[in-house]
Amino acid sequence: MTASGVREKHFFWALILNGGLAVTELAMSVVTGSTAVLADGLMNVDDLAALVFSIYSERKMRQAADERRTFGYGRMDALAGFVKGCLLLLSSLVVILQAGRLLLMPETVAGTTVLFIGVASLAVNFISSVMLRADACCSLNARGTYACMKYDMFGSTALIVSGLLSNSFNVAYFDVAAALLIAFFMVRSGWGIFVEGARLFLQSAPTDFLYDDFEKAVLAIEGVTAVGDIHVWILTPKEHHLTCKVTLRNGDICRCDKIIRAIEQIAGRMGIQHTTVQPVYTKETLQRFCKAPT
Repeated sequence: MTASGVREKHFFWALILNGGLAVTELAMSVVTGSTAVLADGLMNVDDLAALVFSIYSERKMRQAADERRTFGYGRMDALAGFVKGCLLLLSSLVVILQAGRLLLMPETVAGTTVLFIGVASLAVNFISSVMLRADACCSLNARGTYACMKYDMFGSTALIVSGLLSNSFNVAYFDVAAALLIAFFMVRSGWGIFVEGARLFLQSAPTDFLYDDFEKAVLAIEGVTAVGDIHVWILTPKEHHLTCKVTLRNGDICRCDKIIRAIEQIAGRMGIQHTTVQPVYTKETLQRFCKAPT
């Protein structure tokens, strides 16, 4: 089974676990009157939407390139991560508004029930995060979902503490504090994934790519007199592209292929997987080898 197929399997099982938890938490938030349970339930609804989209994107990513998608469907991974970040940010706003309503109109919270829900939520999120941990290193899609599961464990812990305190003191403010803590983790996780997804959509350069070092290394190649129009962008988290123009010295035109291979090796050492080099010839070279120089 391919790495993408393994990720899809992990996403599917996480979907089953979080689906049952989300339905339970949303129903129990009405029964218990707990904003913290509602917040955790909304986080799991986000997880469900992201997991469904994750499964779809993993299947699309395995499709071969075609006439309309000549680079293939690798950027579906970035799209899934970006959507996940947006969902988390929107849901955190809902949680904050609900917490504000509870502060203005305090309600009694069923602390024991909240406690049991928190324990169940912690178990589900722990199992899901363990399944997705290995995939998070090479996929923004998996990284986003893994981060949410990991932060969901903090939210589940907040639910447990809220249930204990609400059961002992019968005060709704503990529940509000737990809800706001969960909202904080939602914003923290969602914003990071949103920013990284936006970087991919804007075709930003890798943060560790050093333009000056690349230019100096290329200029050190025998036969290269100038390098320019250097463009670097991230197509997917594991696929970085570079294009550039190099001016070749007169007399080195026959070494063009060797020079291009040397540039590709330099780019490869700097984390670039696909390099396109456009040779530029001097006027003297064109006059020497072309009948009608332009």
